[in-house]
Amino acid sequence: MKIALLGNSQLAVSAAWGLCQLEPVREIAFVSETTSKKNRFVRSQEDTPGSLRDLVEANALSGSDTAISFSNSLEGLSGADVIVLLPPMGQSGFRSPQASRTTGIALARGFVTGIQQYAADAKILVAMSPTNYIAAWIHQTLGGGQIIGLGNGTATAHLTAEIAKRIEVSVQDVMALAIGSDQETYPLPQYCRVNGIPLAQLMTEADVERLCEEVTQRCPYTTYGEWTLVSHILQVVSAIALDKMRVMSVGTHISAGETSVYLNVPAKIGREGVAYIVPLELTEQQREQFKQLVAQSAEDQSS
Repeated sequence: MKIALLGNSQLAVSAAWGLCQLEPVREIAFVSETTSKKNRFVRSQEDTPGSLRDLVEANALSGSDTAISFSNSLEGLSGADVIVLLPPMGQSGFRSPQASRTTGIALARGFVTGIQQYAADAKILVAMSPTNYIAAWIHQTLGGGQIIGLGNGTATAHLTAEIAKRIEVSVQDVMALAIGSDQETYPLPQYCRVNGIPLAQLMTEADVERLCEEVTQRCPYTTYGEWTLVSHILQVVSAIALDKMRVMSVGTHISAGETSVYLNVPAKIGREGVAYIVPLELTEQQREQFKQLVAQSAEDQSS
């Protein structure tokens, strides 16, 4: 399997180290669009950055046979099974929705032609904010395909960590679920478990409500920290590379009536990408929130 990393060079190096440890991954390709200077990986064969040289040497020391290649041409996408679109360098903290859209679409537009020409069948992981908006744009531009948004990792990570902290258990025993759009996040406490035990048995109703409210208020318009994003990339690529059929909340193309949008919902992910969207049993309030998510996202993603 060949994984192509496009965009932010520092994030790409961090993600590549983890990807090199996955047995099915035979090649990691660092690819940048030719007109980009900020996200370019190498300017010449003699100008390979120290972090990339270090990655190659560390990869050899760890005994990984994964090949590493660098290209400042989109031809480097040739044969890629998975393409990861990384955020621009320097994107952190809070950004206005319009600023994120403008920057993200500009970068995606520079890569789409190369994807069509060199890797039309590749699965595309969108890690640029706002992920669902950009994933929907790419889906429409390419006329379909397996495009997965990585926009729900921060909410899931925060929810998982907070549950573990508040009831004083190992984070390894916590399973958390949140759905949402680029603008809204809604934890689903009825699907949160601690080693199979429903959250309602371990926290009071008032504590659960406060937890959900905090996660909901924290997550809109945030962009990933580096390690949260890298961790989410590794989870999704691992599910694809090893055909794990993992259930994760990711940006997925869904149809609700006559409306088609990208939303963060739980999906089964394996070798072919999203294999199945997991149906949910929602409360009346949650169903209303979901309808609002669909309507809001349909309006946003059509603009």
